[in-house]
Amino acid sequence: MIVDLPAIRFAPTRPELIDSVSMSRAGNRVISVVDYADPFWQIPMQTLRMTAKELQLLLAFRDRVRNGMVTVVHRPTDNCLPQAYWGNAGAIQLNDGTLQSVTNGFNVTLNNLINGLKMMPGDLFSLKAGNYRSRHRVMTGGTAAANALALTVEPFVPPYITPGAVAKFLRPELNTRVLPGSFSVSDDHFPVASFTLVEVPQ
Repeated sequence: MIVDLPAIRFAPTRPELIDSVSMSRAGNRVISVVDYADPFWQIPMQTLRMTAKELQLLLAFRDRVRNGMVTVVHRPTDNCLPQAYWGNAGAIQLNDGTLQSVTNGFNVTLNNLINGLKMMPGDLFSLKAGNYRSRHRVMTGGTAAANALALTVEPFVPPYITPGAVAKFLRPELNTRVLPGSFSVSDDHFPVASFTLVEVPQ
């Protein structure tokens, strides 16, 4: 089952890329660092002060997803489009594109783009293949020409995202689940709720 976040007001979020690493030390000195799992996105969510109606929507959402067994599609509302288009969310260049190829996991070529699409370091976009979604941050950007654009990204593109996947630049999507036990709702008349989302493939 896949659901959206409830239609209530959320505070700005700062998705964080979590690395799973193991360090070997000699005294206080780090000798080696080894990845033991793939990186994943973690998103701390917090609502603004809620009305009674918003609270009911939030509580229904909480009871539906609290055990982490339901996929929630996260779409950012604050940092939701590339920097070159801040204040211009209707720009035609933000139309969806297509993943053409991936090299070494981190180098992607996108096509079927509107020429002139500009992507800068720090910009986010997402890829969707079937019900699988991934989100990536641009490390090395560029400007689309001949309806194509080559980018270097983090994290790497996972193997379940294949050529032909839809590339989305406006409100890039990510499959997540609520971290069990992370939900908290204050007891105020206009309460604030918080919870944590973690990335899942689908």
